[in-house]
Amino acid sequence: MQARGRYVSGPSALLGTAALAAAISFSSGAIAQSVSAQAAAAAAAPAQASAPAQAPAASSGTLPAVNVNAEKPQQKPAQRQVKRQGPNREPIKIPVNASGCKSVRAPGKPYFVEFRSRTAVSYGHTFVVHGRLGEGNRYASYQIAGLHPKGDDPNVYMQGMMVPVESETGPSWGDEDEQYLTARFCVTLTEAEYRKALAYIKTLQATKKTWHATTYNCNAFAADIARHIGLDSPNPNMYLPQAFITRMADLNKGGKPNNPFAANFSGFQQAPATQPQRRAPVQRTAQPRQTQQPTQQ
Repeated sequence: MQARGRYVSGPSALLGTAALAAAISFSSGAIAQSVSAQAAAAAAAPAQASAPAQAPAASSGTLPAVNVNAEKPQQKPAQRQVKRQGPNREPIKIPVNASGCKSVRAPGKPYFVEFRSRTAVSYGHTFVVHGRLGEGNRYASYQIAGLHPKGDDPNVYMQGMMVPVESETGPSWGDEDEQYLTARFCVTLTEAEYRKALAYIKTLQATKKTWHATTYNCNAFAADIARHIGLDSPNPNMYLPQAFITRMADLNKGGKPNNPFAANFSGFQQAPATQPQRRAPVQRTAQPRQTQQPTQQ
């Protein structure tokens, strides 16, 4: 085979023509695919722009998204601690309050001593609540003092009807629950007056070691406190607790004894009666008695 000029004849020429045709066909297909892809992308762009943006998926290292519009979980109200009393630890239904001191509040007298009586299995109990008044019907602070047989054994109480038994001078079962309250009488004091009363109450609590129903009982314990702060007290052995407190209130209207000459009233102290000084008697010296001499005749 011989080549002439720029043309090639024979099988080689046929092969070249086929390759060129294939190349042209491939290029046309690629161009068509590229144009189709660009058109699809252009058509999808407006739809993506109008769609709201979505938050990227949280990865394992980030916190989960919080829905601020969701309802907050309801918190359980704090439970009030219920005081209990007695050997069976029964709950206190009506805690102590200062409603009995409302009518006797006075400026400069933020402290109080309240004489109380309550029911009991027997004939009742007398005790004293003292401390500082708070707002409304509340006590800012309070303490309880009262004489009673030690413990909750009724046998000890029965023994105390005949002979003195060991006693306690703090709160007893029922003192802090006003559902058992039968009578009350409140007196307000200045700070100086209360300090003296508190010191005396602490002394009684430290020294009174026995309880005896017919000699020194809960009424007698409260009567000593009443006399110390200047009140008139009824005979503790003539009244049951409720009548004893009621009688004490009657004897001390407005927080002062009705009888200003009561021996135990500290607000009206009489000076001891002074007798006029008598002049010392004049010492007279005995004069010798002159005897009349008989005249001589």
